[in-house]
Amino acid sequence: MSPRKEPEHNILEKALKAIEREAGLRLFIDQLDAKHEGHIIDAVLRLGDGNHRFAAEVKRWAQQANVGALLHQLGTLPFRAILVADYVNPKMADRLRQEDVQFIDTAGNAYINAPPVYVFVSGKRGPQADISTKEGTNRAFDRTGLKVVFAFLCDPDLVNATYRDIAEIADVALGTVGWVLNGLKTAGLVLDKGRGKGRRIVDYQRMLDRWVEAYPEKLRPKLLIGNFLADDPYWWKNINIHDFGGVWGGETAAALYTDYLTPMTNTAYLPKGAANQFFAQARLRKTPEGMEADPGNVRIYNVFWHERATFLDIHPRRELAPPVLVYADLVATGDPRNRETAKMIYDEYLARYCREG
Repeated sequence: MSPRKEPEHNILEKALKAIEREAGLRLFIDQLDAKHEGHIIDAVLRLGDGNHRFAAEVKRWAQQANVGALLHQLGTLPFRAILVADYVNPKMADRLRQEDVQFIDTAGNAYINAPPVYVFVSGKRGPQADISTKEGTNRAFDRTGLKVVFAFLCDPDLVNATYRDIAEIADVALGTVGWVLNGLKTAGLVLDKGRGKGRRIVDYQRMLDRWVEAYPEKLRPKLLIGNFLADDPYWWKNINIHDFGGVWGGETAAALYTDYLTPMTNTAYLPKGAANQFFAQARLRKTPEGMEADPGNVRIYNVFWHERATFLDIHPRRELAPPVLVYADLVATGDPRNRETAKMIYDEYLARYCREG
């Protein structure tokens, strides 16, 4: 067993014991790290009677992940998925049950809907976080580290650049690059070949999944300029966002990338200093206070990369955010149609990097 996989396997064993203890239900491991139709599955689980099999996704720190990202990731598995987590809090448990997503955790919380078997346990207290196992990826996927990882995902060759070039493109301090790379190497995502032979990403898919989970929770809220209202649902079609140094993201960019989605919420990323001029031309209204439950149909965020980032040249549509960011914006919504569109963007722009990795 690889050191990287050992914590996940420990979670799996504890979760299987917990559901047997709490619900008297036995799940068996048929395979670990199984390959099925081009997918690598953490485990294939079998319900006691053998009539139900599940593709298990084992997740550490699941309570920190964006639920929309989790739903999307589980939805890509080749047969019925089950989330195996260190801990699923009551709010997440309700959401997963509403989406009919099976789960078990190490505290004994569970949702299994496999007739005639039905189990729902929620509210069991979770275990204390194991800081020692978390340290390797924590800093790589904190707020600043996410900016560096984003640049690597947009241009995988960048991982082999000098620290100074990486820092400039990702718009971070030079010292940040070293601890991000160390975290990625510890997590088994980047390989340093040593002796001047360079570095390379060895698990692009897992790096992408981890970034998509963390970005909406840790980085994007800090980028928010504001939520706004637009009376005309097609206002954005009359705006040349490139004139403001910005890009469209989310559903807006997805509509232009795929010609498939009609945006319900428009998203724009703008550099600092461009917002007021943009608002004036777009005629957007600030969402009134007290409307938090309905924050409006326009989201404006700050750009978080350098304006001359080389990865922008890879994608000819300079008015659109890189596909990695659009993919993450869509997945984070949890909306089924957005997740369907996210898969189209993944297949067109990102899958090749996963195959190479």
